Amino acid sequence: MHLRIINWKPVWKKRPTWDEQYLNGKWDGLASECEEARFDTLRKFVEAHAANSRILEIGCGEGILQSRLDPSIYAHYLGIDISSVAIERARQLQQSRTRYLVGDMDTFQPDEQFDIIIFNESLYYARNPCQTMKRYMQHLHANGIFITSIYETTSNKRLIKKLTNHFTPFDSSITVNEKKRWHCHLYRKA
Repeated sequence: MHLRIINWKPVWKKRPTWDEQYLNGKWDGLASECEEARFDTLRKFVEAHAANSRILEIGCGEGILQSRLDPSIYAHYLGIDISSVAIERARQLQQSRTRYLVGDMDTFQPDEQFDIIIFNESLYYARNPCQTMKRYMQHLHANGIFITSIYETTSNKRLIKKLTNHFTPFDSSITVNEKKRWHCHLYRKA
């Protein structure tokens, strides 16, 4: 098992490990009813800002968020994930305006500009989350936005604080269910 510790949280960096986790059902819970409120919050944020937009979702997994969106609201949707297994499953959702690619958020270089970049439960897996957002900022149009969803843990609360020190959120929501809390924020391009 290969892992690195950042802020006392294991970060899986090897594609075979992520692939194995998807094959073994570790991430099946993301499609569960327990996660529905968080995905609904993200869907509303995207739909409020997505009119004919170009969207990049980093760490898209099997495409759960995109599958909950009305495809007529965006011009193009690109999802990337480090797991080839997750991307193969997500590709079943592909259509003319939707594309899925295998890519590591720390090294992926988009060749286009986006109106919305989404880090849905993925930013805390970056080597340096604030630097990662700054790097992707160059791929946002002038009025572009970031949408983040971050599961609440002690170390992730520190990450949220750090992000709000570097980027100013203009909207946010905390989604709660019987077991979990998620912090969803919208940030404008600085």
